[in-house]
Amino acid sequence: MSQTTSPDPFGRSRTQISFDVAFAILVCLASILGNVLVIYVINKYSEMKTITTILIHNLALTDIFMATLNMPLWAASLYTGRWNFSQGWCDISATVLRTMGVASMLNMSLIALNRYIIVVKRALYIKFFPSKRVAWLYCGVVWLVSVSISVPMLFGWGKIKFHSDSFLCILSWKEGNFTFAIMQAAMFNVTTCTIFYCYWKIYQKVKESTNNINSNATQNGVGAPRFDRTDIKLLKTCFTVVCFFIMTWGTTFIVVSRTAARGYIPPDVTKVTAYLMYSSSLVNPIIYGVMNPQFKEAFKKALCCGCYGNDNADQNHARIVE
Repeated sequence: MSQTTSPDPFGRSRTQISFDVAFAILVCLASILGNVLVIYVINKYSEMKTITTILIHNLALTDIFMATLNMPLWAASLYTGRWNFSQGWCDISATVLRTMGVASMLNMSLIALNRYIIVVKRALYIKFFPSKRVAWLYCGVVWLVSVSISVPMLFGWGKIKFHSDSFLCILSWKEGNFTFAIMQAAMFNVTTCTIFYCYWKIYQKVKESTNNINSNATQNGVGAPRFDRTDIKLLKTCFTVVCFFIMTWGTTFIVVSRTAARGYIPPDVTKVTAYLMYSSSLVNPIIYGVMNPQFKEAFKKALCCGCYGNDNADQNHARIVE
């Protein structure tokens, strides 16, 4: 940090440097606070401890690790314009970044699959999610896979360098590393297809159920068919999940693929890609927490120190299965 008085290597003004660092710190702190709150309410309230929330808990844990173990190094690099530590720490930083990135995508896929089976294939739910212990086992598998395909980077499988455009220590895609590039492409494509398919089928199932209810109501003379607001809310939630996933991780995939193919990526695009990738840790608590009625009521109770209408909150919790 003693080098911060030297001219910026990239000719950035003090205003630009301040903006970059302030944004990084904001994302880091917001990610920590949001995800810690998610874990807190899951552990505090017994009604929150379901199979689905165990998976969300694991995603929040991933985002906390990303925010505490990797983002501070990113912020320090943004401040000085260079890597401030040894090559060994650069290798570790890149490995942590990849591990958390893979774990985050796998967790989001697992959450999508869980919700898909609950809504669309309810009869199979007990087979794939028979207990909370099995849910924790799935979480363990996510970490095992993530570590297994990332740790080899520390032992010479791939060349790690500080990337001046993104201000990150990552694999040098321009110097080969095609195995990792193929793995990254496969991981992103499988994850994207899983999330798209699951949420689309969930929306279709709920829409079909609403149509059946309205049709029965009309036949019984209860009233005319109506457009259920639940469909709109569900569609917005599904659309938000998919859009933010594509925005935060899709751009990373495109940049990596383009760079591995020795194509040109403007430095500003690479820099924004890093911002978007880290923003995933900030957005996840909002999508999986704030937009979830179950979590929303628990957040109100926690933030109001239990003063929020407990009866009302408990009733809302009871309406949410899993």
